[in-house]
Amino acid sequence: MVEELKTLILLQQIDSQILTLKQQLEIIPSEIRKIDEIIAKFQKDFENENKKLTELEKKKKDKEREIEDLNEKIRKLKEKTSQIKTNKEYQALLQEIKTVEEAIKTEEENLLLILYDMDEYRKRLEKSKSEISSKKTDLEKEKAKLEDEIKRVENEIEKLKDTRKNIAVNMPPEIYDEYRELMKKHKGLAVAEVVNSVCQGCFLHIPPQLYVEIKLNQSIKYCPQCGRILFFKAKEDKEEQQVSSE
Repeated sequence: MVEELKTLILLQQIDSQILTLKQQLEIIPSEIRKIDEIIAKFQKDFENENKKLTELEKKKKDKEREIEDLNEKIRKLKEKTSQIKTNKEYQALLQEIKTVEEAIKTEEENLLLILYDMDEYRKRLEKSKSEISSKKTDLEKEKAKLEDEIKRVENEIEKLKDTRKNIAVNMPPEIYDEYRELMKKHKGLAVAEVVNSVCQGCFLHIPPQLYVEIKLNQSIKYCPQCGRILFFKAKEDKEEQQVSSE
């Protein structure tokens, strides 16, 4: 294979790796944002549950105040008994005291229901807090892995760029410029393999005579359809590449 074509193939392989890694870099931040959103939702749900407990605590204080006011009312009513002059007034006062006592009993039952709900919410919150803490820990670990992956990919890209620079500097300027133009035109694929007389860039058939010339790999040939630089990989080359990748 002609040296310039070898270099172009190698350059394309490196650029394809760089493009793939850059695509990964574009995806990873969105995955991190999803994790942050899930954590934020856990926190919001917990805060909403906590607000319900706060509301119950307020209801409890209000109910205790109501009961206290009713007890104070009974105390004042009982103080009036010494001032009663008729039996009718006395009976009316007793009835009023009874009514207030029944109201106290009702409110005390309501207070017990509030206390029961508060106890249930505390248990639920404690369980929810434990579950959220565990999930957040797992999510934070996953987030840390993704952040490490960003660093790893960025480092790998930099290494590939250094390798690419060393390769590109030795290429004839006119061939390198042509390669770059083809990369821009075809969104990252300037050099394509030909398989069974089909260009793997545009997937159209190559004329028979041109296909024969491409199979020799003795000069730079172009796809008549898309203009990409073409090469042919012999079966033994593919097997060798497969073994080395394994």
